[in-house]
Amino acid sequence: MQIRRYVFRAAVAGLLTCGGAAQAESAASANSLDEIVVTASKREEKLHDVAMSITAVSGEELARRQLTGYTDFAAQIPGLSIEGVDPGRNRVVLRGQNVGGVGATIATTVDDIPFFMSGSQSNGAFFSANVDTYDLQRVEVLRGPQGTLYGASAEGGLIKYVTNLPDLSAYHGGVSVGGEMVDGGQSAPTLKGFINVPFWNNKAALRISAVEEGIPGWVDDPTIGQTDVNHGDKYSLRGSLLVQPVPEFTIRVTGFSQALSVRNDNNVQVVGAALTPEAPPANQFDPVNGFSNGAVGQHLIKDNLSYYALHLQYDFGAATLMSATSYGKITKRYTTDVTDLNLAPGVSLADALGGVYGEPIYAFGNQEEFLHKFNEEVRLASNPGFALFDHGFDWLGGVFFTRETTGLAQQYLAHSAADPATILDPPLGGTNLPADYKETAVFVDMTYHFSKAFDLEFGGRNTTTRQHSQASTFCCVLIGPADTTFDPVSTSETSQTWSVAPRWHINDDTLLYARVATGFSPGGPNSPSSALTLPPPYRSDSTRNYEVGLRTDLFDKHFSVDVDVFDVKWQDVQILEVVDTPSGPVGINGNGGSAESKGVEWNFQWRPMQGVSVGVLGAYTNAKLTSDAPILGGASGEKLPYVPEVSTTLNVDYTWHAFGSYAGFVGGSATYSGTRFTSFSSSGATSSHVKLPTYTTVNLQAGLDDGHYSIEVFGSNLGNARGITEYSNSGGANQTGLASFIQPRTIGIELGAKF
Repeated sequence: MQIRRYVFRAAVAGLLTCGGAAQAESAASANSLDEIVVTASKREEKLHDVAMSITAVSGEELARRQLTGYTDFAAQIPGLSIEGVDPGRNRVVLRGQNVGGVGATIATTVDDIPFFMSGSQSNGAFFSANVDTYDLQRVEVLRGPQGTLYGASAEGGLIKYVTNLPDLSAYHGGVSVGGEMVDGGQSAPTLKGFINVPFWNNKAALRISAVEEGIPGWVDDPTIGQTDVNHGDKYSLRGSLLVQPVPEFTIRVTGFSQALSVRNDNNVQVVGAALTPEAPPANQFDPVNGFSNGAVGQHLIKDNLSYYALHLQYDFGAATLMSATSYGKITKRYTTDVTDLNLAPGVSLADALGGVYGEPIYAFGNQEEFLHKFNEEVRLASNPGFALFDHGFDWLGGVFFTRETTGLAQQYLAHSAADPATILDPPLGGTNLPADYKETAVFVDMTYHFSKAFDLEFGGRNTTTRQHSQASTFCCVLIGPADTTFDPVSTSETSQTWSVAPRWHINDDTLLYARVATGFSPGGPNSPSSALTLPPPYRSDSTRNYEVGLRTDLFDKHFSVDVDVFDVKWQDVQILEVVDTPSGPVGINGNGGSAESKGVEWNFQWRPMQGVSVGVLGAYTNAKLTSDAPILGGASGEKLPYVPEVSTTLNVDYTWHAFGSYAGFVGGSATYSGTRFTSFSSSGATSSHVKLPTYTTVNLQAGLDDGHYSIEVFGSNLGNARGITEYSNSGGANQTGLASFIQPRTIGIELGAKF
């Protein structure tokens, strides 16, 4: 971490000697309805012409609205919601596809780098990389199955981060400094910078960007007498080298490292319903003592992300050959206080174990999860102008391989309540689960243009997955009297995914499309334990998505419409299944029936006059079980967890000529998050499927920008809404509940310069 700080600050110091960089383009250009080009189909294509539901947020908008990660930009994406457990663990949900299982349903990529966990053996649902958005060209979010082009676990959609390429033509760069202050909490600084250096007669260029950011705390812990305990730091560093010795051949080498360190999570003690889970009080969501948590120990969170990639591309004229090789790592470490974890109404883990040690205890858990992922993709794609039988024909085909090495290690210890520094013997126990996942695939995607107005896209992919793991357990109290290493277990599966999408260009400004597509998350082996030595494997689940969409520009491109309706059928849903054994309940991965998500998504943009922009976007999502899932604790017709039934955002922005060369800008967003439900539970200690209150957040930004220097003031959650991103009716001290709240009212400022 110290090395990263030194490198970052040295780089920024060099930038400061040259000038600085604004994080956005001149505000004066924000009024036009620009044509956006995306790479959703692994080729450059105008967003207006893409035959699927997709939203792109530009790097300029990300910077202007202070949207630094997916927990921020989710409000700008119809149908995207986040189940936020803590700053390092977030479940990304698109089109309502969530039952609380351990596997991912949304893929995450950076350029051509898959940066997520495809398998499910090590909590893959929480490995969607939350990449810092500084110095990005844009973020693309694709809704609905993307398995034909992006493989396993992209069954719900894809988040794609597109970075800025090094610029071969000019030297430029920049810096911005600022900070923010939380109402009732801390202030924290931010420092960002990038530089682009061309060389070798403009045949090569190097681009480096970096971020150092403080995370302000705002949750107190009266038990240990500390305030603002959930503070931390975040760092990121990205370097990209682009070499083009001849116009036809391009080489790009990239490296990225990001680290998050937080001293405590955002959990706050609320009234809850720990003693009466089946009859919760009306005020169960109210904080017991403001934003505070009486936990004895720290909930330390450390997240590290990194990747290295080599991208080769050669243009043969009729087609382009591309090879993308990458290696990525994601590591999650956290320490939790499980003293007050409820085993039954009114009975905590510490209560149950106090007799074992003959004295009151505290219980703490240390967990480490990691993903090492190697990827190789080779594809050949036609260039624009390719024809078949005198009609346009776009095609691409390729092969893909990934190998994931994952790990999940847990260790639980008992500490003396009289002296928390004293670890008691015997230990509570632990587990270690190393696993290996391999995926190989062949894929094609073709679009035939029958006429200028009508074309048909078809995609297909054949995927084989192989998984292997070998579990170990460590004694004593919760696990058993001896350390045990179990026999290895393995599984193998082959799956096919496909998509069909007809498009009708009614005129140059209007597109009507339909899409049918399938996706899947791979099954795999369950690891044995002392209580369940031969657990059954779990199967792949699958989705089939039907959607119809319309995009049109009206009134001389001053008003745009992007709407779609969708229906997703989800079969053999993967769930966390609890199996009763003579030694007690054991959690394994399983399959639990079926679900469906259907709804409407919209995005309207209006430029009524020069400098004024109004946007309304959102989604209505009816996501529910379509068969009983008693093991899950859910019944047919019940809503899927942490999916707002209605979510919508209103954006209003205004730019004008202020004075001299400066343009002024002011803008704001109001986001409404509707009714949501918590996760299902078959345990009598935790209430299942609790309905969460709705909330609305308001953000504002204002500033000046002349293309070289800028100043911006901003505020988020100005109404101090108490939005809940995760809730448990128990688990807090003294039989209270726990809730993760969004950050309170925050005010900030940022100064930027560019050269």
